Amino acid sequence: MPRGSELSTRSDAKELSTYAGGALTFQSMLDADSEAATWRIVEAYSLDGAPFELEVTWSAGAGSGPKARATIARSGRVAVFARGLRVRAANLSSKTNRVGVNVADGFAPSRNVAEIRGTTGEQNTATEVEIPPFAEDFTLEAADPDALPDIEVRLYDGLGTLRAAYAGDEQLSTGIAVGGAGKIEVSAPTPTDYRVVFQLSV
Repeated sequence: MPRGSELSTRSDAKELSTYAGGALTFQSMLDADSEAATWRIVEAYSLDGAPFELEVTWSAGAGSGPKARATIARSGRVAVFARGLRVRAANLSSKTNRVGVNVADGFAPSRNVAEIRGTTGEQNTATEVEIPPFAEDFTLEAADPDALPDIEVRLYDGLGTLRAAYAGDEQLSTGIAVGGAGKIEVSAPTPTDYRVVFQLSV
């Protein structure tokens, strides 16, 4: 362990309030600092076996640093090089969800997903999909599989120029690369519930 890298706190657990849909309510799980940066393994888990959203913010030096947000089915792991560490969680279950977090020094490969849920608008009205930090590629899934051929996914660059478009049933088997996308939109003739699952590099 590098000298001065001991964190002020390494574990905690909170009971997250029920989720009824809509905006997520994040609760602080851990706020820790040390004098020196080192690799940290952040492990978060549901003691009730329910899904939750995890948000990890860290900094290897002075000032603010990057933020990662992952959708966790039951438990997950994020490895970061950090001096300061902030962890928050939001429930994705209709029941209360007790979530714990532990931090150990060290490195372990980690790969997570971020799930963005929504409903398409009427008559092919475009719905913008949030692009999470560290997103590499994604797939779109629909509650009604028969609706996939009528769903269109469009990627625009930072100048607002359309660069790629896919029908829902013609997505690449490896997923659609995010690349330098400035905006992702989905549309369908009728309202359709969907989720976009992003593969993250953390």
